[in-house]
Amino acid sequence: MHEKEIVRHQLHIVFVVNHAAFFVSHRLPIAKKALLLGHRVGLITGQAGSVAMESDAVEELKAFDIAHSRLAFKSAGVNPILEFLGLIQLVMALRNLKPDLVHCASPKGLLYGGLAARLAGVPSLVLAVSGVGYAGTRAANQGFFRLCIGYVYRTMVRLAYRHPNKRVIVQNGDDKKTILAEGWATTNEVTLLPGSGVDLAKYVGANIETKQLVVLLPARLLIDKGVLEFVEAARALKTYALGWRFVLAGAADYNNPSSISSTQALAWQDEGIVDWLDYVQDMTLLYASASIVCLPSYREGMPKALLEAAAAGCAVVTTDAIGCRDAILPGQTGDLVPPCNSVALASVLLKLINDRPRRERYGRAGREFAIKRFSIDSVVERTLQIYEDMLAHE
Repeated sequence: MHEKEIVRHQLHIVFVVNHAAFFVSHRLPIAKKALLLGHRVGLITGQAGSVAMESDAVEELKAFDIAHSRLAFKSAGVNPILEFLGLIQLVMALRNLKPDLVHCASPKGLLYGGLAARLAGVPSLVLAVSGVGYAGTRAANQGFFRLCIGYVYRTMVRLAYRHPNKRVIVQNGDDKKTILAEGWATTNEVTLLPGSGVDLAKYVGANIETKQLVVLLPARLLIDKGVLEFVEAARALKTYALGWRFVLAGAADYNNPSSISSTQALAWQDEGIVDWLDYVQDMTLLYASASIVCLPSYREGMPKALLEAAAAGCAVVTTDAIGCRDAILPGQTGDLVPPCNSVALASVLLKLINDRPRRERYGRAGREFAIKRFSIDSVVERTLQIYEDMLAHE
């Protein structure tokens, strides 16, 4: 045991993700625990997707001993020169840092981090699949350009998975089946962790009986998040859900081809359809007050927004899509609707709006569901155990 502790305290971990905002919201708890255990932690990201989100994240990172480098690639960039430059920069950075383990998350982080770790000779690689991003999401209207980008992305992902000492963390059963079926990893190399975890202590005070008449969509304003369907449903329900507010909480003008502009968001607000709050750094109070959280996304890994909604005792409406359906217990903590269908979404929302006992029943069951499955402490401990297991078998 004493020998193992010495090895653990010498571990150098480098996280590779799209941008700092994602790292802070989804992986910082793992890094914090690693630092407490005496590990050395670094962070490599691409360019910011949102200036506001990134500046807040960078400010939060200052409180921790985490060296942060930002490279040329963008989370949803398709400029081949910048993307190739970012990959080369990443290879050189890893060669200079010589980490014991690289932990990749987010679509570009996984893609470039996996490739760079192989090229730089990093001994151990963790690939955390948390959604596939713009390139891997099949939208309602799939254009030729997007199909081509998706093909290139999936081809490069196959190469990223060829590291000889890797572990793959998935957040839903569909992604696990795909990875095994494609032969990218063996059963022993894949671990299913249900999401990035939730700090349950933040939602202890949420009172289900005093929630407000609010339907909340907590996500960046992207078409792929189902924002257009949400707005259309809100428009259809305007005369049927009197007193209810439909709220968008997320950054517009995001650096993504699927992005919705702030001009459009303000136009919807001026029309009286939705209230747009823009990017909200701390969502705790919003979840605590919302009766219904709605995420009509086209595809996710395991949406943290829905896990936080469950912890806060919110009824949930989401799509019967990969990742989204794994975040609820249909008919117990929330309801499912078909993706890309605003009519079905409006119908399901109206039934829930008109049935307070069911909303509250969903909220209580959701809180229990979150306590049993989505604790951040469990996710952190299991991730660190994966690190230890990999080191033991180097």
